[in-house]
Amino acid sequence: MSEQQCTSDAGTGKGARRSRSPLSAGGASTVFLTPSRQLEEEAPTMRSAAILSSAADHGPIGLHNRGTKPSTGLPGHPTTDFGQLKKSSPHFSKQQFDVAPTAGSKWLVQQLEPLPAGFPLERSSRRVNATGSIVAERITACLFERSIETEYNDVEGKAKCRTLDYVYFRIRLFASSDDTDSITTIVEVQRRKGSAFNFMKDCRAILDAAEGRASSFQTAMPPLKPISAMSCLQGVKIDNDDDSDGADIKATAELLSMNKSDSNLLGMENLEELTNQRSTSENIVRLATKNVVSCKGDSTSIRDAITSLLQHSSLQGDQSHLCTTKDDTETDYDERMHNLSLSVVYNALSFTAEEGSLTELIRMHSGWFHDTLISVLIRDIEGARDRPHDACLAAKCLHCLAPYSRQSIADAGAIEALVGAQTFAADRHASLANMADRAISALR
Repeated sequence: MSEQQCTSDAGTGKGARRSRSPLSAGGASTVFLTPSRQLEEEAPTMRSAAILSSAADHGPIGLHNRGTKPSTGLPGHPTTDFGQLKKSSPHFSKQQFDVAPTAGSKWLVQQLEPLPAGFPLERSSRRVNATGSIVAERITACLFERSIETEYNDVEGKAKCRTLDYVYFRIRLFASSDDTDSITTIVEVQRRKGSAFNFMKDCRAILDAAEGRASSFQTAMPPLKPISAMSCLQGVKIDNDDDSDGADIKATAELLSMNKSDSNLLGMENLEELTNQRSTSENIVRLATKNVVSCKGDSTSIRDAITSLLQHSSLQGDQSHLCTTKDDTETDYDERMHNLSLSVVYNALSFTAEEGSLTELIRMHSGWFHDTLISVLIRDIEGARDRPHDACLAAKCLHCLAPYSRQSIADAGAIEALVGAQTFAADRHASLANMADRAISALR
């Protein structure tokens, strides 16, 4: 009997399987049928978790005090269409962005913009239980105390800041997005450029001041002493032959001679450290100071560089005839280099004054001191409104020079410039106001 193909009468059912059986011993074919059943496609188990909750469940944002629990998320609800948010929100109007910032001494904020939904706040931000005007007043007082140069934008609730060591950051105030919470103000401090370590010191002080707490600046550590005055070094024989060949000075001069802006900046920062008693040994400071003020040996490259930066804020000399427009980055670079040159000169003057050699240096190099240095210092003090940090360093330099050239400095118009700077800084820049007052007293 031949092999037969058998099918189930119920073969029309889904899942039925046809089977071909071998011949049985008796010649009959055996059919095995698989019962019909539903087959389900396997898929991974999907899970979800909420990572954001209501803003009311969170405490202060970022930079929490010790012992407090940090926020587990940002307030509000996430959004991915920020372009649509700007178009639909009345707070992103063209009129507000066209308002020019003011450099006044008071931050007179108007109605603050509510925090937009999903706005990515910095960790250096905090919620303050006070109105925007009160918070702005507290922050203004802190910025004055810490001598931070600031431009205020009253309409947008923003402040553009620059510290004495040229750290750039922004402060922005937001109103709470919760309609039932009308007295909560959100303060955000965002670093744009400069040392992160130095920024955090000012940032914590600003956020503490916004909450009405005393600024940490009032309890700051006293200034560092020179290395030679450290108690652990008393009675210890110190090798006074360090850098006897002037290797550090030569390296600095080489950096300043390069045609690369980053190398020039590094050279000026290095020179500032070499003339600073708090970070360098006395012998190296003395050697660097001689190169800055008295042109040790036949080399005048370092003093020529300092003179060019003092007069023109450039190592290439006067560039005004080129009629080129500089962008913000180039302008900031030139201002930083000029500020470093003032800091180097102040370090050199203060060291030689303490050492007792400043009188002889002024006598030997009277042309550079009277015709170049003093005129530049007075010019910088007169420009205190635009660059108060430079004016503060210039006032320090004049205070060092006052006992040795009182009459010539006064005749050049220094007292009038200092009075104007003091008036401007009275409620804007504490360090400049204090230094101008001391310089005026020394010249009179």
